[in-house]
Amino acid sequence: MNAAALGSFTPVALNLAPPMPTLDWGDLGADALSEPFFDQTVERWAGGPAPRLVRTDLVTLAALDEHRARDPDALVFHMSRCGSTLVSRLLATLPGARVIVEPKPLNTLLMADEAELAGADRIELLRLLLRALGRSPSGAGGCYALKASSWNVAWLPLFRRAFPETPFIFVRRAPGEVIASILADPPAWLALRSEPHRAAQLFGIPADAMTGLDAPAFCARALQSMLQAAAAEGERMLVVDYRELPDAVWSRMAPHLGLRLDDSDIARMRAEARFNAKSGERRLFADDRAAKQAAAAALAPLAAALEPYYRALG
Repeated sequence: MNAAALGSFTPVALNLAPPMPTLDWGDLGADALSEPFFDQTVERWAGGPAPRLVRTDLVTLAALDEHRARDPDALVFHMSRCGSTLVSRLLATLPGARVIVEPKPLNTLLMADEAELAGADRIELLRLLLRALGRSPSGAGGCYALKASSWNVAWLPLFRRAFPETPFIFVRRAPGEVIASILADPPAWLALRSEPHRAAQLFGIPADAMTGLDAPAFCARALQSMLQAAAAEGERMLVVDYRELPDAVWSRMAPHLGLRLDDSDIARMRAEARFNAKSGERRLFADDRAAKQAAAAALAPLAAALEPYYRALG
């Protein structure tokens, strides 16, 4: 299949194993991104009737770049459990918006070893992949935002080189509350305690420092690395705190992204903010700050050690 024939297909899986790296494309449909996370959409599509899948080499990705591919209008990074999914859900309420949340192909690319993907090739593949993910099946030209996985922030310099003109956003939350949330419902990256090579790759934790780190301590070291990576970006990135949400999306983020919102846009965002951002069942949001703050009390020493890095972001 040539590039033009891919039409509305979207990248759904990346395989960088030799000898022939490949990219899988799925015809997800015009209403593809209704779930909170991109991979949930792919799972729904794969379990549906006769999903249309095409596998190509990576050369096709470059050839496709001229067919409605586009740079992101916003790249959203975060420190996990801090309201970033709410941010993505509110941006998705804008007319014609295309919001991609934590896509697996991007994570595959970033996790690749140098033997699989060299530096210059990694930057170009990142650029082409994110531009391809921005292709709207309907051809709509609304805001295209991509929310990265929390640990993706370690690759901020790579994203900056691929997209020097794209505005970056970083969402943060009081460290004790984040640790409490992560320990209550562990993300996949917390299991990297048992994979020192990957822990070093994602969080810069030396293998010899992994000995004796329990889950809370490992979590704190990982969050420290995320905050340090964000701070290194400096004033070029807008930092938004959990305490400012949801209002900061229309009062601070929209101007930063060059979005002109009218009263109806803000009204839709306010209405969407009433619901749990991570639930596909439209459950009303229940504020958990008091519970997280109570749980964080037992983590006070770890949280205190992270405060300087949290404060360094302004």
